[in-house]
Amino acid sequence: MLDLDFAFFKLNNTEKRGLFYRKYILNRLAPVFFLPRVEKLIQLNDLNFTGCQISMPLGSGNLSLIEPEKQQNMFKRSAEIARDYQLPSLAVDRRLKKQLLDLAIDFPLVFGDNFIKALAAAIITRIISRREIKRLIMVGELEHYSEFISGISPCGVPLSIQTMYPAQYEVMTYRLLYEKGYAVSTSMLNPHSWEAGDLVFVFDPQQESLAVAFPEVCCIRLTNNVCGLAPELESKLIQNGMDSSLHNLAPIMETCMRGEAGILSSGGEQIRKNEANGSEGNIFLTLQQIGDELGLWDLFLDKAI
Repeated sequence: MLDLDFAFFKLNNTEKRGLFYRKYILNRLAPVFFLPRVEKLIQLNDLNFTGCQISMPLGSGNLSLIEPEKQQNMFKRSAEIARDYQLPSLAVDRRLKKQLLDLAIDFPLVFGDNFIKALAAAIITRIISRREIKRLIMVGELEHYSEFISGISPCGVPLSIQTMYPAQYEVMTYRLLYEKGYAVSTSMLNPHSWEAGDLVFVFDPQQESLAVAFPEVCCIRLTNNVCGLAPELESKLIQNGMDSSLHNLAPIMETCMRGEAGILSSGGEQIRKNEANGSEGNIFLTLQQIGDELGLWDLFLDKAI
């Protein structure tokens, strides 16, 4: 049995077409003919990480035509493959997050959210050490937003959450401001208010063009389709025949870094008990530290800055 650091699950980027792939036929035949299988090994030699790609030969739309119970049974095969390699979790293409979470898979799935937050925190730390930043601006959704803001608060820079729906963050920002003393606010998304000295992070894929439209502002995209953040590392994925966009890179990196951190062993034991600070929302701080130890952020930060 190979000693692997991660397993990565993906679907086809394109949909299967034709009579064979209609709903009625797929529901009958997919659990037999389209089960997940190990397609290739993935070598990330510079970081000494080795994994495998688990593929299901269907597109996301094809999969959605299959009854949820059958989808769940099919996906269990991916979990079984990960378990066969004694892996505690499975990295998954971020674009499948909602679809797979709706299935309530009984196996830890890693979509890379904590890696993206750790990367953002590392970028903030590096940029603030080099230039004066007047304000941090976050555009888009993040899991465990409150913990993320608390984790980066030591940088001492005021933070603004800008969104099309600011009311949904009012309670959170009120507590952070008045109970914890963090300089945080929420407002309607308004790129025309951005100024030199602002550091903007765009997490919302619908607002990706903002980084291009406002070149005078330091604007960093961390959305699913972004690439070019770490050219050397991304080239390794390309050499392995994979799309190098963040929707693939983030879950792979997070899974490997969780292994390095010992957050979960193959038996489910948390090894570095104090690293995750007792909360899933603070795991990104552990990953930020692991990235420092591995020298991983150097592959990202020079390009980002």
